[in-house]
Amino acid sequence: MIPSGIILIASAIFFNIEVSTWLGPAFKSTVNNSYQLAQKYIDQTERDLITDSKFIRNYVLAERLIDRDIIQRFNITTVYNYNKENQFIEHISDEKIFISDDNLNAAKQENESDITIFFSNDQLFSKVKLNNSNYLLLLKKIDLETLNYYQNIIQSYEAINSFDTNKRDIQITFFTIYIILSTSLIFIFIIIGSNFSFRLAKPIRDLNTAIIDLRKGKYRQLEFKNSTEKDDISVLTNSFHEMSKTIISQKNNLQDVNSTINDQLSFINNIIENSPYGIFVLKNKLMIFENSASLVFKSDKNSSYHNFIDFLSKHFNSRDKFFQKSYEINLDLIIENIQKVYFVKSIFIDNNSLFDQIIIFNDYTDLIKAEKNNAIADLARKISHEIKNPLTPMLLSTEFIESQLKDEELKNSIISIKRQIFLIQNLVNEFSTYARLPKANITKLNLSEICFVYIDEYKRNYDNIKINHNIEKNLFINFDQSYLDIIFNNLFKNSIEALQNIPNPNIELSLKRSKKSLILTFFDNGPGYDGNTDDLLKPYFSTKKSTGLGLSLINKIITDNSNKMNITTNSYSGFKIEIIFNDKNISN
Repeated sequence: MIPSGIILIASAIFFNIEVSTWLGPAFKSTVNNSYQLAQKYIDQTERDLITDSKFIRNYVLAERLIDRDIIQRFNITTVYNYNKENQFIEHISDEKIFISDDNLNAAKQENESDITIFFSNDQLFSKVKLNNSNYLLLLKKIDLETLNYYQNIIQSYEAINSFDTNKRDIQITFFTIYIILSTSLIFIFIIIGSNFSFRLAKPIRDLNTAIIDLRKGKYRQLEFKNSTEKDDISVLTNSFHEMSKTIISQKNNLQDVNSTINDQLSFINNIIENSPYGIFVLKNKLMIFENSASLVFKSDKNSSYHNFIDFLSKHFNSRDKFFQKSYEINLDLIIENIQKVYFVKSIFIDNNSLFDQIIIFNDYTDLIKAEKNNAIADLARKISHEIKNPLTPMLLSTEFIESQLKDEELKNSIISIKRQIFLIQNLVNEFSTYARLPKANITKLNLSEICFVYIDEYKRNYDNIKINHNIEKNLFINFDQSYLDIIFNNLFKNSIEALQNIPNPNIELSLKRSKKSLILTFFDNGPGYDGNTDDLLKPYFSTKKSTGLGLSLINKIITDNSNKMNITTNSYSGFKIEIIFNDKNISN
């Protein structure tokens, strides 16, 4: 009895120690960490769904459409679209998984949040509110096998807690069993207890170490071997092994998805920011979106869209005719006293829940002006060619007739005809020059000396006009001599014609250096012009009986050589032209 009692007491104490070890801090920490990790994984899955839902919501609100290609890049199996209580399935994966009726009814309940998460009946989905009458339901794909692992972990957690609570009763029962059993069974229990302690302690310590590493963010493939045993520890170890692999896989997938999303957002932002066209997106005649390029019509009193609608109303003679229809028009406008031409294209999209009309517009003023100038130049070239051919024989014929006549009156008539032929030749030369300027021959020229030459020449021929000058000496430019001849001849010609009926006619010419440019200023005290100075640069526009090509030709030469010309004039202060030669044309 004494030896058996000693063995019995020792075995009881050993079992009590093992039970305490089994339910010790390391084991409890392991179980608690597993439970918290499982709960953390579920929370992370919900946060991922919230992130995906926010992205899809922002994208739909920005683009006014549900892009299935983008949805497929997320782990979303089914997308429901509820618009005014009407249900549409916008996207469904190949598995064809639908939200259960109970979950659909739960989602219909009113709430104020933009995004609400539901997790019931083994389904995780979100409710994404777009507006008061429109919301989406996004069903996230859940790995049911992983979910079973989590449930096993929770069951193990509950079993261990129950075991810990009833530890005292178990110990009493164990004492009773040991008293009843024979002494021989005591040795068997000692062997089983030793083996149990050895097998149990090592996996738990390894598992606890792995969980601590995982909590610190050391995502690595853990070296565990799946066990075929059915005990709680084996199930817990296997569950942790599968969960760690799932976490590592989802981490890698999340990095790929984030990279793809960032690339797409960057691409969309670049398109919107760099678009040269103005865009209005409408829904039921109301503007719901506009880009920065569309703000060109904005004023202090009205928005850009409001002013644009007013312009369209004048074109269509009705405020409703240009809504909810497709069309293409050229819109002629006057903005800040400048004539503008806009090409407007409307695209109407029927049966769209987000928007129904897109209006795109662009300023075609410069393009139309360039086409018009090319057409005018082409016409001038053809007219010049057709008129110039018969002038030479006509002139020779008149000279021959003049040499044969002795009657002075007839000679005067022939001379008059010759003057008209010379006049026609001058007109034809102007047409030809405007239509096709001679090829530039750039050389280094002393612009100061050229100014003095023209001043002296016109002083000799027009002594009734006072010509003043302020010319800085030895200012050189790289330019074509023939272009300068065209500029100076047209400037003096226009001024002389304007000063014919002016008392005390005066012309002032100045040339000076200003920083990195040369400024040539030409002024006359003629009648000036009160209209839009842009009209003076249009071909064939003239306030006198002339071709109207002089200023247009000067402007063409100046702008084609990357320089600048300014005109200042009105009816009481004369006419001033300022030509600015930039640093590319200046020579030292």
